Amino acid sequence: TELSAALKTLQDKQKIFTDCKRSWDQTAEHIKTQAQNTERQIKEEFEKLHQFLRDEEAARVKALREEEEQKSQVMKKEIEKMSRELEALSDTIRVVEEQMEAEDVSLIRNYKATVERAQQKVQDPDPEKPSVELLHVAKYLSKV
Repeated sequence: TELSAALKTLQDKQKIFTDCKRSWDQTAEHIKTQAQNTERQIKEEFEKLHQFLRDEEAARVKALREEEEQKSQVMKKEIEKMSRELEALSDTIRVVEEQMEAEDVSLIRNYKATVERAQQKVQDPDPEKPSVELLHVAKYLSKV
């Protein structure tokens, strides 16, 4: 009958809709799983990148500290040398001043040595430029 045919058509459509909904549910579930897996992979890749950056940072800081230590040692030796030279110069000035203040006989007796001390050649330090280069800051900060 006509009613049976109409019912049959509705049941066929219901089956089509049911099958379609099941397919869409599966697709939605697949999208959810796909997103979770992709998120996990993103996190793993960024963790690898973070570890690489931590390692790179540690290597650069280590190299910087080694350069700092090496250059600081050189500067320490230079400063110690300059301190000794300054002390020797101060001693020479003191002796010359004492000789100049001494009795005339003592000055005449020690005149030649006193003049030689006063005329002593002392190499002037270059206050503008120490003998060691500064840190190569750009080397540690480049490509960061």
